[in-house]
Amino acid sequence: MTDKKILRKQCRENRNSLSEEQRQAFSKQICEKLIPLLKDKKVLSYAPFKSEVDVSLINESLSVCYPLIREAGMMDACFPVENRFVFNKLGILEPDPDHSEKISKNELDVILVPCLGFTKQKDRLGQGGGYYDRYLKDCNALKIGIAFEIQKIEEDISEAHDIPLDMIITEKNTY
Repeated sequence: MTDKKILRKQCRENRNSLSEEQRQAFSKQICEKLIPLLKDKKVLSYAPFKSEVDVSLINESLSVCYPLIREAGMMDACFPVENRFVFNKLGILEPDPDHSEKISKNELDVILVPCLGFTKQKDRLGQGGGYYDRYLKDCNALKIGIAFEIQKIEEDISEAHDIPLDMIITEKNTY
């Protein structure tokens, strides 16, 4: 198995090699594919971080909840009350913990999962913190990975603790 640390670096470099214009155009294409699937659903989205797929179009078009990081590598799905956000310790925008409503993962219909890398078998390479793997365990919501096609990797990356996704959407393909 390939070293995930090396793969993460390669995937990050691949994603960062896209120009800002390409990232915005591809992000828009991905969002336009997703919005029809998400209408009238309870969705856990995310606030785009650095060069991740920008799902702001989804976040602005629909009422979505966001990940809220907790201690010990855990996260919750929270709806921001009064649209109040703060930056967490990782520098990621999340609902203000004092002004958010926790949503049970059993209530969610769809979870949008940012991918650093992915395989056509729908395995996801994340940032390495394990937040999503722990959250997705025992979760019945549809798990949709979000990535740019340039982030696709050929190597087998699945490990016992990894939670496979139900679908991955890029600007070019749906896996």
